[in-house]
Amino acid sequence: MTLAVTSALTLVTGCSLLNASPPVPDDWTPRGSVSALVAFAPGGGSDRSARVVAQGLNELEAGFDVNVENKEGGSGAVGWATFLAEKGNGNALLVAETALNTLPIVYDVPFTYRDFTPLVMFAEDSRIVVAGKDSPYRTCADLVEAGGKKAVKTGSSGKTGADSLVVAEFEKNGGTFAVVPYGSTGEVLTGLLGGQIEVAPASAASARPYLESGDFKALCTLTDERYDDAVLGDVPTAKEQGVDAEVTIWRGVLAPGDIAPVQREYWTKAIRESMRSGTYRDYIKTDLLIPADVSGADFDRYLDTYDRQMQEVFK
Repeated sequence: MTLAVTSALTLVTGCSLLNASPPVPDDWTPRGSVSALVAFAPGGGSDRSARVVAQGLNELEAGFDVNVENKEGGSGAVGWATFLAEKGNGNALLVAETALNTLPIVYDVPFTYRDFTPLVMFAEDSRIVVAGKDSPYRTCADLVEAGGKKAVKTGSSGKTGADSLVVAEFEKNGGTFAVVPYGSTGEVLTGLLGGQIEVAPASAASARPYLESGDFKALCTLTDERYDDAVLGDVPTAKEQGVDAEVTIWRGVLAPGDIAPVQREYWTKAIRESMRSGTYRDYIKTDLLIPADVSGADFDRYLDTYDRQMQEVFK
């Protein structure tokens, strides 16, 4: 009996050793092709940020080549669920944003942000609210007041993204909104231009050309402070108008779950180094983003805090 048990244990141990991954060496570096997955279609803000990250890392010329892979569907669910299979793979990156927190709150999906390894948060984004040039609304305070009497028709590029956060913030202040769903911010703005909706939340970079042309007028920003920009600098924040509303969206890079500490350390250092490039600086300036540099355990804590805030917003 003892012999049988010993033999069985030896067999199990042997199988485990055969199936175990080899230890990651202390001098590990990525080699060859590295995938940077983005869970949205080409052309949007998440895709652009992924391509900036890839370009910045490739400019380091460190013996690897980062390639962006788009795997869209389900407001990010398809791509992020797919990335679960990369567990332990140090040669895979995920460029993600706020919806990684909000999607699991709103929908039943097989992951949360805790299934992945945070590396670096490289930027923060917000939203500006615009209306047609002939709109009766002048400010976001007007919008909330009107929404307290009758639902205001607005657009949204998703139930878990930045646009939905704007609506949630205004509803907390007493407004009501009839939300028309669109596939992207570009479609939301086209809907506003065509008179299908009354107002639209949008990224500052997307709305800026319409404000320059005079097709739209800005009602407020959802930023903490006004934009440092020739066109947007005169647009007041919602808080300046007496509306207690602010929307902050994070953009960052994560790795699969269960990567080795040396792999996390390598990528964190490489990403932060790439953020010194002109590519990164031009991206921040052109897209009217707020630069950020939060990494490692600090990024862990940021995501935990942010998730608690999102739980409150969407409860």
